[in-house]
Order: sequence, then C-alpha cells, then structure tokens
Amino acid sequence: MNMRFVALGFMLAASLAWAQEYPKPAKARAAERTAMLETLQKGKQITGSRGQYRHLPEVSAVAHGANETPEEAIARTGAGGDQIIETKGRFVLFRSAQQKPASVGRVAGGTVYPTVVNTRTGTLGVMTGTLIVKPKSMADAAAIANSYGLEKGREYPHLQTVFYRAGGDIADAAAALQADPRVESAYPEIIEHVRTPK
Repeated sequence: MNMRFVALGFMLAASLAWAQEYPKPAKARAAERTAMLETLQKGKQITGSRGQYRHLPEVSAVAHGANETPEEAIARTGAGGDQIIETKGRFVLFRSAQQKPASVGRVAGGTVYPTVVNTRTGTLGVMTGTLIVKPKSMADAAAIANSYGLEKGREYPHLQTVFYRAGGDIADAAAALQADPRVESAYPEIIEHVRTPK
C-alpha cells in the first residue's frame, strides 16, 4: 500500500513538473504580449514601407555576437538589469528605464538601435539608421544629403534609389524627406521580420 502512495506521489510530482515546463497556450502568450505593449510609452509617428509605426523611447536593440548571450550583449552597452522583450535574429530588444531618442547611438560596447512598433500588427521593429529615398531626380542626391546632414551611401540609378545614413533623429529625418518636393518617397529601414536558416 505504501508503494502505491509513493508511486502516486512520483506521478503527481512528474505531472506538475511537466505542466510547469509545458509552454503557455498561444492565446495566453498573445494576451501577455498585448498587455506588455500597452505599458510601453509611444513616441513619434513614423511612416515606413509597411505602414505606420510609433517609436518606442524606452525600448532599444543591440546586436549580439556569435558567442554571446542576449544578457551579455545588453551588459556590453552599459545597461544592466534591463528587461529582454524579444530577440529578432541577431538583435536583442530590451526595455530600459532610460528613454532614448529615435537615433542610433554608439557606446563603448557597440551600437544601440532605436525600436518601433507597427501600429497595425503590433510587431516590433529595429531602425537601422538607414533611410531609403527615391529622389525625383538622381542629380539631387547630394543636395538632399547636404540639406539634412545625411551621409550619402549607395546609389542605385536604375532603381532611382539612394541610401542615406541619419546622424540624428531618424523619425525627424524621414518626416523632413517625405515633405521635400525633390523626393518621391522616403522611409527608414525597419527590420521587423528575420528569416532564420532551416
């Protein structure tokens, strides 16, 4: 009889342990994510290639190295004890107590990127600091860069496209470019989805 109780005790303990390790249902995870997104402060509105976004001043991203944990990548930037929200490929998105502008920052341990949320889907994205611009005339590419203090990168005349690097606030630079009569379209590069190798 005692052996039965011992066996039942083991079975109960094993089922409790299994229940704790079993992943939460998709609905519960989605509800937790929605609640977390609601607590984030929303900054400037940004028009991107896939719709409307809002800057998240208290969420940043950092790229982690091949032999580095997400926590080590965050610590390398000087941040400590910050909450990891998610990873997106090599990027670790983390919530900080300190609000940051929508600009790429350099720290001793690496580069810190601003983040956004897609207002339609709730998907988080990383702004790389690159602006993708289609000038009405490629002859204006250098003048556009000078007007806004941008660093001109690659030009693709056959695509009528120029890539610029924003040195300051990416949201402000994108809005100014979108309003410029010399520009057909302009939007910041935002990494929302990352394909993982199979």
